[in-house]
Amino acid sequence: MVALCSVGLGLAGWAQSKSNTGGAGPPGQAAQPEQTSSATSVVVAPANTNQYNPSTDKDEAAACKKNLQRINAAIQAFRKDRGEVPNWLSELVPKYLAEPNVLICPVTTRTGQRSPFGVLDPKVYSSYLYEFTPTDVPEVVKGAFPGPNRTMRQWKQQQMKLAGSEVPLVRCLLHEPALNLSTGGKIYESPVYWEMNFTNATIKLEDFFPH
Repeated sequence: MVALCSVGLGLAGWAQSKSNTGGAGPPGQAAQPEQTSSATSVVVAPANTNQYNPSTDKDEAAACKKNLQRINAAIQAFRKDRGEVPNWLSELVPKYLAEPNVLICPVTTRTGQRSPFGVLDPKVYSSYLYEFTPTDVPEVVKGAFPGPNRTMRQWKQQQMKLAGSEVPLVRCLLHEPALNLSTGGKIYESPVYWEMNFTNATIKLEDFFPH
């Protein structure tokens, strides 16, 4: 199943970018070498080979929402200090997020699975897809959302023109429906293609494609 993973950029001040690189795996696994694309200076993140097999357990979803609330508080504290959102959730640890287990969804604890389709953090083991990364849009997402090459950050800045602060900043695709933390701090449910929440008579899914 080809699925959308989306990113959010809430305010113009969030548009500044950094190129933080590195590698990581599950706890106890050695870090992987840092990788960047010398031609574009875009970070090359670990490949995401996780399968889409979402949970419908409401208790797991409720616990995941609590994680997202804490992640949002950490992002807001980071932004207050630095004037921008981070490039990766790993930048929140440990100053803004003292307990890294907040980045682990209950579904991951139960199954070992992490969210599929999107960009995996290269420095910390996390269940969540952080959508404001300085990485190229993954090939699986390009298959569903064709258009010119963009980084995730550039693409989500574009989508802000359609969905504003509702564009997701962090996503968990381990649930059905999927869970989203918006750039405006709102937690909401959606299909895997979150854009379907915002299509109507004048806004089509194609309007969210990179252009």
